[in-house]
Amino acid sequence: MIEAHWAGGGMAEVARQDAKDDLVQPAWTGGGSIASTVGRLYASSGVGGGSGACTATVVGIRTVITAAHCVRTPAGEAPAQAAAWDQNLFFVPGYEDGLGLHGGFTVRRVRMAEDWQTDGRDLAMLEMNPGADGRNISDFVGAQPISFTAKPGGSAHFFGYPYTDRVLHCSGVTTWAAGETLVRVPCLMGVGASGGPYLSGDPAKGTVVAVNVGGDADASYGTALGAFAQDLYRQSEHG
Repeated sequence: MIEAHWAGGGMAEVARQDAKDDLVQPAWTGGGSIASTVGRLYASSGVGGGSGACTATVVGIRTVITAAHCVRTPAGEAPAQAAAWDQNLFFVPGYEDGLGLHGGFTVRRVRMAEDWQTDGRDLAMLEMNPGADGRNISDFVGAQPISFTAKPGGSAHFFGYPYTDRVLHCSGVTTWAAGETLVRVPCLMGVGASGGPYLSGDPAKGTVVAVNVGGDADASYGTALGAFAQDLYRQSEHG
C-alpha cells in the first residue's frame, strides 16, 4: 500500500516543488557508490498529512540513516516525546528525475532518541524491509562505510536533495559546533537536504560521519555520529 501510494502519484506530487535548473549547489556527477546509496526519503506528515521528502543514505546491510526530524513532526510547543510519527515512509535510493535505480523500500522499524530535538540527537536509523525477493537493500545498492569516532578538521562532502530532481554536492573544511555535538561545513543546501550525509575521504565512496540537520546564512550543520549513533546502528543491524 505504501509503495502504491508513492508510485501512484505521491512522488510526482512532491516533485512538483523540485528545482530542475538554478540549483543551489552543483549536481553530483562523480558516480561511485554515493550515486546509488544516497536517495530521497518520502513521508506523510503526522501533523496535517501533507507530503514531503528528506535525504537518507544506506549505511548497513539493512540500515538507512537520516535526521530524526525527517520521521517525526513536532506539534507546536509540545515536548519532543509528544511529536507525531510521520507515516508512509518510503526510501528511493539513487533518485533522479522521478525514478530510483531499484525502485523504493519501506521501513520496518525506526530507532531514535526520545529527546531528538536536543543538539547531537537529531538522527534516526531506519531498519528497512527487504525487497519482494527477500534480499536486503544493500544487496541492491551497496552501503556507505560509517564512522562513529571521526573528528572535524578535514574536508567533508555533503550530499542532499534540497527539493531538487537530482542529488547535489558541496564541500568544505569542517569544525565543531554546539559543544562538539554538531559538525559545521561552510556550504549551504536548504530544506529537503535534511538527513543528507557528510562524508570524509573520497566523495564517491567516502565514510559517513554526520547527517545534516539544518543551516544558517553561512554554513550547514550535521549531527556528529558518536556512541549513541553506534548503539542505534548495532540494534538496527543485529536486532
